[in-house]
Amino acid sequence: MISVVIPTYNVEAYIETCLNSVLSQHDVELEIIIVDDGSTDTTFDIVSRFATLHNNIIIVRQANAGPSAARNTALKYCHGEWIAMVDGDDILAPDALKKMLNVASSYDNIDIVIGKYKSFDQHLNISSKGNSTKPIFLSGRDATEIMLYQNKFTDSVIPSSWGKLYHHSVWKNATFTEGVIYEDLHILPRIINSTARIAVINDVVYGYRRNPDSLLHTFSPQRFDALKATAQLCDYFSNDRVLYKAAQSRRFSAAFNLWLLTIVNTADMPQQLAQCKSIVRTLAWSQIFGRKIRFKNRMGAILQYFPFILQSPRFCKIFLAK
Repeated sequence: MISVVIPTYNVEAYIETCLNSVLSQHDVELEIIIVDDGSTDTTFDIVSRFATLHNNIIIVRQANAGPSAARNTALKYCHGEWIAMVDGDDILAPDALKKMLNVASSYDNIDIVIGKYKSFDQHLNISSKGNSTKPIFLSGRDATEIMLYQNKFTDSVIPSSWGKLYHHSVWKNATFTEGVIYEDLHILPRIINSTARIAVINDVVYGYRRNPDSLLHTFSPQRFDALKATAQLCDYFSNDRVLYKAAQSRRFSAAFNLWLLTIVNTADMPQQLAQCKSIVRTLAWSQIFGRKIRFKNRMGAILQYFPFILQSPRFCKIFLAK
């Protein structure tokens, strides 16, 4: 059985589509755990209606505490051998769970199956071309390095809780960090690193909705939680030379992106901007000459030597999109 975890908060416009995508998964036994995180719109009414029609839906309602707390609550109710996570404004691709479960069942000692994601606005269109090829197998440590450097598998091996099928043991002693908006970045690299064998498949399994109202699409001081998350990753991997360098690259990426976002949004955040610039300048040399550094980091490290270029909101917006 697969336990599907869905945290919800004020997603009345999207939750019905989300639930239909989960309920339409074929040839898999499901339990669906929905934790409504204190929604103030009609989200709870909608999920309650679904629960009256489907006896495999469990609903828990709690005071608003953020998506991390909602996922932590949901994990306590999971009974499946496998666990998948879906955000309330996103969707599963057709047969996503079956494809991932088939891989998990066909090969020995698989801890996590990771599929591709595709961003969408209104409708998710998936081409079958290139799908269902033989999985690529990675050790947890190798997958963690890839995830932090962001230089390969950029549409699959990323620090997101969704788009993955986890063996239940992966979450036995792990929880999300509550009270931050980069909860996935806090925990996913640590979890991935602790696993022995990961399968990466070529199928699109997840639709990520570009929701302009979501926390990660709204610029606010909370966005700087990414600096805390990456600092903690650097500390966590400080005794592993290879992963420490990878964590530093991820920290550079977070700081540089926030520098650009601050300029694009003409935000009056001098202390935060100064912190970002300090991190970028400190790590620039390693990003220019590091062997595994992604192109965007390398270019950002070079551009910071010409700060007048980064004063242009128009240029920063273009570079953010790269």
